[in-house]
Amino acid sequence: MTRAGDVAQRRMSARLMPWLKLFMGLGALALLFVFVDWQAALDVLLRARPAPMVVAGCSVLVVWALDALRLHWMTPIDHMPYREHLRLAFQSAFVMQFGFGVFSGDGYRVAGYALKSGKVIKPTAHMVASRVAGFTTVAIMSLLASVWVLLFGDAAFAKLGHTIIYSVLLYGGGAAVVLAMILFVLQRRQKALHAKLEEVVHAFSTLTPRIWALSILMVLVRAIGYACILAAIGVHKPFYVPLLASLVATLSSLIPVMGGLGVREGSYTAVTTIFGVPPALGLGAALLMRFVVLIATSFGLLISLVLKPGTTGVDGRG
Repeated sequence: MTRAGDVAQRRMSARLMPWLKLFMGLGALALLFVFVDWQAALDVLLRARPAPMVVAGCSVLVVWALDALRLHWMTPIDHMPYREHLRLAFQSAFVMQFGFGVFSGDGYRVAGYALKSGKVIKPTAHMVASRVAGFTTVAIMSLLASVWVLLFGDAAFAKLGHTIIYSVLLYGGGAAVVLAMILFVLQRRQKALHAKLEEVVHAFSTLTPRIWALSILMVLVRAIGYACILAAIGVHKPFYVPLLASLVATLSSLIPVMGGLGVREGSYTAVTTIFGVPPALGLGAALLMRFVVLIATSFGLLISLVLKPGTTGVDGRG
């Protein structure tokens, strides 16, 4: 194949891939409606109480504000004020709803940091470190919550609980092996990649105890938001139910589907159904969560446009 033909093929793949991911998400959502009474699910949306929905929407904004604070404490760009991190966080939250999972939002933020400072390597390394901290916290809390429910909770959770535990251990071990291989390769090529390796090491060194504590708080606030969604439709369950549902839904955001469409709804519905919530109510809650997130992130986008941009210092690194 000629170089021109190879370039044309890559361009065609780049055009088709977003549509493929969109259709995958729509297909997953359509599959949910096949197995669930969708009319009852939509009726749930109409009967939802507004007050808990408002609290859930506020929790969405709080999570992204805490995410901005986590990066502010990690300092990807020296002397950047918190409000600038907050602006980028709210804007990336909105972008993520129409992109392909968390990666779209993070790419937007890295681009924003690059435009503000002229640096790329340093904010990218810090963003990766931040996400590693976030998803590691989610995985560990999923593991601990699953063990706790298996020991003291609902026996119906046994199958999914064992699946979560095995998956976390398997993928955690795989991630550790991949990370070790990457570090080995970088050490062998340390002279050529010394500056980049230094930024990566520095980024991960900023994962102090307060960063991990903040990551745990973000998980709990996210679970409180979904608990409010369940309360809005008259479903009251022990806190570990919305906690596990939000943990599984968060992990599903790693799947590159447009806005997590269909995947997140399936995660919420599957977990709540196991704990005795009727599938129609579970799907209704998942759709309501989607609606609240869209409204909250849209409001966050407006806030980001109102916030006055801050000045950014330059330290000459990255």
